[in-house]
Amino acid sequence: MLTIFDRDSRAHRRTFLRVGGLTLGGLTLADLFAVRAAQGRRLVSDKSVIFLFLHGGPSQIETFDPKDGSPAEFRSVTGSVRTRIPGVTFGGTFPRLAAMADKVAIVRSFVPGDGNHDIKPIVGRDTFGANLGSIYSRVAGRNHPATGLPTNILLFPRAVDPNTQPGNMSFGRFAATGTLGTAHAPYDPSAGTNAVNDMRLHVPLARLEDRRRLLGQLDQVQW
Repeated sequence: MLTIFDRDSRAHRRTFLRVGGLTLGGLTLADLFAVRAAQGRRLVSDKSVIFLFLHGGPSQIETFDPKDGSPAEFRSVTGSVRTRIPGVTFGGTFPRLAAMADKVAIVRSFVPGDGNHDIKPIVGRDTFGANLGSIYSRVAGRNHPATGLPTNILLFPRAVDPNTQPGNMSFGRFAATGTLGTAHAPYDPSAGTNAVNDMRLHVPLARLEDRRRLLGQLDQVQW
């Protein structure tokens, strides 16, 4: 089903128009109650979280904790680069990220609690067996109300280069949703998931334009 979004962050009639909906403009009583309940309050702020998980990749010493003042056998082998934050350095291979360090927050305090080689905290006991993004999706909604972008996105190497190896699931399922259900599964651009299929437009252009005209007429309706 295709939902047409605009960039109005408030609850808006446009969010009700769904191509292929069985009700008038895709509007149901549940939609109306949900929008009215959300008016005047926000559960989340407009922040993005990028969780970088490396299978056998560089350690924290080569990335965000180069240990400049330590002996050679303990500090980063790739050197370090100054960031825009005084006194803070990143690994020598991150010059562009270092230039944006004042716009990001690196979490250095996570302690896994055990030495198991798995994918916590993305998925683990503390997340009730669900992808962290799935929990956020359950709270914030599956799509951003203004842009329509998925609120939970999973990027494997094949999302960038189809010739790379598939995602490694030997340490756990990155897309696990626990008890939240598949509706909150992460959007994976490299896989043929339901979310990817839903983003393919199967509606004839003429019908879509007709729906847009209907949308304009709905905007003139007084509530």
